[in-house]
Amino acid sequence: MSIINSNKTEYKGKISKKGILSNLSNDINVFYFDTIDSTNNEAKRRTDILSPTPALFVANHQSAGRGRLGRSFYSPTDTGIYMSLMLKARNDFSDIVSMTTATAVCICKALETLCNIEPQIKWVNDIYLNGKKICGILCEAITNEKTFTIDGIVIGIGINISTTDFPDELKDIASSIRQDIDKARLCAKITDNIIDVFKNIEDKSFIDEYKSRCFVLGQEITYTEKGVTKSATAIDINENGGLIIKTENGLTTLSTGEITVRIKND
Repeated sequence: MSIINSNKTEYKGKISKKGILSNLSNDINVFYFDTIDSTNNEAKRRTDILSPTPALFVANHQSAGRGRLGRSFYSPTDTGIYMSLMLKARNDFSDIVSMTTATAVCICKALETLCNIEPQIKWVNDIYLNGKKICGILCEAITNEKTFTIDGIVIGIGINISTTDFPDELKDIASSIRQDIDKARLCAKITDNIIDVFKNIEDKSFIDEYKSRCFVLGQEITYTEKGVTKSATAIDINENGGLIIKTENGLTTLSTGEITVRIKND
């Protein structure tokens, strides 16, 4: 376990706006909530402040945390980091799609630096430690209803820091970092990492880092597509974060938002 030498340390308990701001390197608007339905929901309610200056929404508790494919994200009080970063779009949709992949790498690098652990990625948006999920990512586009263009992106992140009491349906698949860490510093580090990558999102160097951490590659998997469960072998990740798989009919690519992947015997 790494030792964090800081006079701004915030261990177990609430994370504060002041603590986050004191650790940020980039210029960001920060909004803190003791409790909220969902930080992603709040970000999408506040698109009126969408600008080149990123906005970060952080909560100590979410009553209706959201995950991919309509799932909920368990967000108990005091034991996690629940955050959403709102960024103004710079490039085309393919760059926004890449942000889920890039964000996973940014989170892993922050956890490696501050927590001295080696998290892995389960395609497409889950961070694992010791075989269990500790973090989820939900990226959503902000669409202009008048021009039908994408104006921005909301990157939602939920990390289990010290959570130990999970609902029955999560006990076998979820875990937490279980370290007495500075949550404000970790939140700021992840945010800075994402902003720095987003500035040069067209540089796909993070794909190689994603691949090196993705434990799905080389594995026999099952995936559900349009309600049908199929089998395949995970082969590679393409430049936009798609999962290249080998089926009985040859190679094909799974894109985000369409499927659920499970390693066989999971």
